Formats: sequence, C-alpha cells, structure tokens
Amino acid sequence: MKKARSFLFTLLLAALTIRVLWLAIEPLIPYVVSALAIVMVLGFVYYRMTRW
Repeated sequence: MKKARSFLFTLLLAALTIRVLWLAIEPLIPYVVSALAIVMVLGFVYYRMTRW
C-alpha cells in the first residue's frame, strides 16, 4: 500500500509540475513562432545572397 501511495503522490507531483510549466510557457508560444519565422526568412535571404 505504501508503494502505491508513493507512486500516486509522484504522479500527482509530476502532473502539477507539468501544469505549472505549461502555464508559464503557453503565453510565449506566439513569440517563439514569430521569432522562428523571422529567423527562417532571414536565413533564406542570406542563403540566396551568398549562394554561388
């Protein structure tokens, strides 16, 4: 019984940690996607300009 209780407590703690991380990261998703798009466009332009 003690092993099952500790497993459930660990599972609950992991779920809580994942939830808190998601609440912290979720508002940043649009900024990350925008930054990736800008980096890809700049990389494409740089690649086209420096290609032989």
